[in-house]
Amino acid sequence: MATDPLFEPITIMGMEFKNRIIHAPTTMNMSDPLGYMTDRCVGVYESLAKGGYSAVTVGATCVRHDGLINERMLGLYDDTYVIGLRDVVEVIHNNNSLAGIQLFYGGLIPGLASTTPLEPAKGWIPGTVSWGASDKAFIGNPRPGVMTTADYEAVVEAFAQAARRSREAGFDYLSFHFCHGSLPHTNLSLLSNVGREDKYADRFLLVEEIIQATQKACGADYPLLPRICCDENLKGGFDIDYFVENYATRLHKLGVACIDATFGSMIMAESRRTDVRSNEFIGGGFYTPNMVNLDNIKKLKKLLGEYGIDTPVMGSCNLGTPEQVRTMVTEGGAEFAAVCRFSMDDPEFPKKMLHGRDREIRKSTRTGASLLHGNIFGKGYAGSPQNPEFGHEREYKIVPTRSPKRVVIVGGGSGGMEFAMTAKKIGHDVALFEKGNRLGGVMDWCGNYPNIPNTESIRYQPEYHSYMMELLGVDCRLNTAATADSIAAEQPDVVVIATGARAKLPPVEGLAAARTAGRVLTMDEVMARDNAADPGKSVVVWGAGEGMELALELARQGRAVRLIDQNGGLVPAPYMASRMFHVLGWLAEARVALELGTSVREFTADGVRVAKADGSEETIACDSVIVCQGREPANALVRELEGRVPEVLVLGDAKKPRSYGNAIHEAAYLARQLDS
Repeated sequence: MATDPLFEPITIMGMEFKNRIIHAPTTMNMSDPLGYMTDRCVGVYESLAKGGYSAVTVGATCVRHDGLINERMLGLYDDTYVIGLRDVVEVIHNNNSLAGIQLFYGGLIPGLASTTPLEPAKGWIPGTVSWGASDKAFIGNPRPGVMTTADYEAVVEAFAQAARRSREAGFDYLSFHFCHGSLPHTNLSLLSNVGREDKYADRFLLVEEIIQATQKACGADYPLLPRICCDENLKGGFDIDYFVENYATRLHKLGVACIDATFGSMIMAESRRTDVRSNEFIGGGFYTPNMVNLDNIKKLKKLLGEYGIDTPVMGSCNLGTPEQVRTMVTEGGAEFAAVCRFSMDDPEFPKKMLHGRDREIRKSTRTGASLLHGNIFGKGYAGSPQNPEFGHEREYKIVPTRSPKRVVIVGGGSGGMEFAMTAKKIGHDVALFEKGNRLGGVMDWCGNYPNIPNTESIRYQPEYHSYMMELLGVDCRLNTAATADSIAAEQPDVVVIATGARAKLPPVEGLAAARTAGRVLTMDEVMARDNAADPGKSVVVWGAGEGMELALELARQGRAVRLIDQNGGLVPAPYMASRMFHVLGWLAEARVALELGTSVREFTADGVRVAKADGSEETIACDSVIVCQGREPANALVRELEGRVPEVLVLGDAKKPRSYGNAIHEAAYLARQLDS
C-alpha cells in the first residue's frame, strides 16, 4: 500500500514531525484580561494536540502591551507569564505533538476594529499604539504614528526577552508574526517603509535584528519558523520575486528552520489582482478559491530552488477538506500544510484522516463564527459555528447519564441532529421525526447554487450530521410529519422542537391566487434538491438582503431577473454581510440592477404591480415572483403539546430565525442539560 505523503515523518533541526499537518498560529482571544493563559485556552490547545497534528502553534502572543490588537490576546511581557504557558506546553507534549508559540507586535493593526474615531497614533484598546515605519500606509486608524530608531530597538529587545521566556516555558520552536500588517511586515512593505533615513530604511533589518536577538537569547540551535508575507498583492507592494531575491536569501543566511509562507496584506491599498483581493490570501472569505495560495506556494518553491535555498516551506489558507490539505503538500510541494479554520471546525481531522474515518470529519463550511459571538477583530473570541465544543472542551466532555430519558426530536435540521447526536452519546433514548425524505433542513438546499463558487461546502455540515445519525444508530424517521398525538404516543420525557422557520409571506393583494397558480414561490421551493419549483424564464426576486445570491444564480442560469427591495438602502441578511462585495459585483456583470425603494402592491394574473422609489408604479410581467422577505418560526407544535408531555424545548430557528451555527451551539448546550 502506498504511503500517504501527508503522514510521512520529517526531521528539521532535531525536531521530529510525525506528519505534515500543523495547526497554524491562530489568535484565540481567550486569555484573561491581563494576557495570561487560561484553562479555557489550555483546553483548546489540548484538543488540537489530541487531534493528531505533528505540531501545534500557540497563536499570536504579544511581546509588549502597547502592541495588542485584541482585548483577550495572550501576552508575554515579563517572566510571570511563563508558568501559565508551561501548562499549555505540557498538554501538547502529553499528546505527542511538538509545541510552538508565535510572538507578535501590532504595528498598524491596533488601529483596526474601533467603532469610534481614534486619536492619532492610537489603537482601539486603551494604552495601545498604531504606528509603523511611516505615516504613508495605515490599517484602521488613518493617522498612524511613526516609530523612532529607539522605539524599534526597544521592540527588538522585547521580542528577544519574550523568546527567552518561550524557551523557558518549554516550547520546541518559535514562530514570528512577520505578516499582515504587524510591525515587522510594515517594515518589509514597499508601501509603508518609505522615506526613513535611519538604519531601518533597510526594510529587512527589523526582521533580521529580531531573529539575531532571539538567537543570542535562546541559542542558534533554537528552531525558528517565521510566518512571513511573501507577496503583498498590493499595487506598489512587493511580490514573490522581490521577496525571494531580497528577503528569502537573507532569511536563509540566518538559518531559519522553515518559512511559514503567507500572502496578502491588511494595509489599506488597492489589490494588484482584481480577481482575489489582498486580504483574501490571509483568511479566505466565503467565495475565495479553495487552496487560494496553492499557485503562490508552487511559485515560491520554484524560485527558492533557483536561488539554491532549501529551507522547508509551510503553505496555508482555505484548506477546508482532507483532500485540500493533502494537495498543499503533494501538488503544491510544501513540506507542511498549516491549518487554521479547519482546525477549529474539527480538531480531530488529522487523526480521522490517518485512520480512514474521513466521513466523520466536519469539513469546513467556510462560514464564520461571527454569526455567533463576534470575531477576534470584533470583540469576540475564536470559534466555529459547526463545532460547539471548540473553546468548551473541558466543560463539554461527554458524561454518560445515570438516568436515561426518552427524547423525541421534531425536525432533522442542524439543531435537531446536533441535539440527537449529543443526547445519544450521553446515553439517552432518542427518536427523531423528519417530515421530509432527507435530513438537513435549510442547510440541505441553501448550498444548492451550482453557479456560485463554494456554496456546495454548506452541505458538508448536514452530510456530517446525517452520517453521525447513522453511525450512532439514532432512530431517524424520515417522511414522518409529527403530530401532538404521535409524539405523545412515544411517551417522551422531553420533546425537542427543532422544526426551523418558514418563509414570510407578507399579506399582499392577490397572494392566495398567485400561490395557488404557482406564480409566487419561496426560496425553499425554488432551491429544493427534490422536486424544485421551476420559476420560469422571467423572474422577480423580492428582497435583496436575503435574495441577492438567488438572483445571481438564476441570472447565471440564463433567466431574466429583476431584483427589487422595498428598503431605501441595502440591508443584507447577517450571513451575506461579508459576501456583498463579490455578489454586488457579479450582479452588475450579470446586468441585474438592484432596484431599491420598490414595494410590491399586488400580484396580478401575469406578474406583479410595484410602487417605485420615485412614486411611479409599474406592472412587471414575469413567470414568477420569489419572496425573500425573511423567515418566521414554525413552532405550532409547542402550544399543541402543552400539558401533554413533561417537558418541551425549542431551539434554533423554531425559537428565533438566526444561523445554523446558533442552532448547533444551542442544541449542544441544551442536550447537556438533560440531566440537570
